[in-house]
Amino acid sequence: MSDNANKYNFPSSETGGVKPMSIRGIFEREHRRLSDDFNDEERLWRKQWIKDQKLSPNEPRPVSQEWIRETRNPIRRFLSKPWELLEAKMTPVTGVNVAGTFRYLVPKLMVVTAFVYVAWYHLKYNQNNWQRGYGWKVVTNKPTVFPGDDNFPAKRERFQPNDYYESGFKSRKVFLDLEKKEW
Repeated sequence: MSDNANKYNFPSSETGGVKPMSIRGIFEREHRRLSDDFNDEERLWRKQWIKDQKLSPNEPRPVSQEWIRETRNPIRRFLSKPWELLEAKMTPVTGVNVAGTFRYLVPKLMVVTAFVYVAWYHLKYNQNNWQRGYGWKVVTNKPTVFPGDDNFPAKRERFQPNDYYESGFKSRKVFLDLEKKEW
């Protein structure tokens, strides 16, 4: 098999079926280190392990432009460029964390806000009524009324068969003169 065929042959778990183990060893907890089992050799191992956890001065390494060019498509790079420039201008003033959070959240909030506005506009101006057969059909339920409430029993809103699914036809402002003519 080629390497490309094995590239996507992932195991069914994070550890590939091997039981996970802690790299800290059995003495990761302080009360175990205070016991008699913790000897000088393990103290040296623990000291070296703690020293190894410290990052070198050049870490964490910044993401290179070459890596971004290789992993992101051109549209994503184009759309993220203004936010990268804004983040670069904000970083000296607000700090890395605030600028990064701003760059991450604001574009997403703008997309959500635009989606809400488009949905609201569509619901408001494209309702399904007697003039068109498409759009949203906005229906409200009857209010729930319990015994003991002021408006119990609830009054009926529909009395005639043509009251059901009338889609605003009775409240129209046009073609009122046609109703008076007898055909």
